[in-house]
Amino acid sequence: MQDINLLPQSEIVEQSKARVTSFSAVISIIFLILVALFSGYVFYMQSVNKKQISELDAKISASRAQITAMSAIEITVRNLDKKYTGLQKVFADRKKYSLLMTELRSRKPASIDLDNVDLKEGKININGTAENYVSIADFINGLLNKKFEGGTKELQEVFTSVSLNSVSMESSKNSIQFFIVVDFDPSKLK
Repeated sequence: MQDINLLPQSEIVEQSKARVTSFSAVISIIFLILVALFSGYVFYMQSVNKKQISELDAKISASRAQITAMSAIEITVRNLDKKYTGLQKVFADRKKYSLLMTELRSRKPASIDLDNVDLKEGKININGTAENYVSIADFINGLLNKKFEGGTKELQEVFTSVSLNSVSMESSKNSIQFFIVVDFDPSKLK
């Protein structure tokens, strides 16, 4: 037997519309729930990430503070190392430089006072005061004299060149200020 459908066509269309509407409502509600769950998950993960970032920022700040606190120690250590190396070199070379300073004093005329002697590798910077220009010339000639009689015989040729960098007259003290650079041969200081 055959089923006979006695419902009018408009009723069948209305029923199918109702089914489609209820199906789409269910799908929309399911989709809304999924979107809400996904949004909640995203907000939760965002808050977790913000918390982790703030904790890491706090750790970074603490580490930076520790590094900053240690910078003074590092500077002190570097300065101590530099001073230690300098002193070690001075103590190793002091006999040589004592000989050099003795030779320098022996070649200095009595009319010259040495105010400052700065010793570097192979050079001596000398600031001094002289009574006249002739005294400065005698000092320079004495330093360059290879057959100087008053000093140590082994150091007669220790000074290789002298350059007069500045000379100025001090009328108030009736003296002459000078600055010379003396080159020397370190190999002669043995």
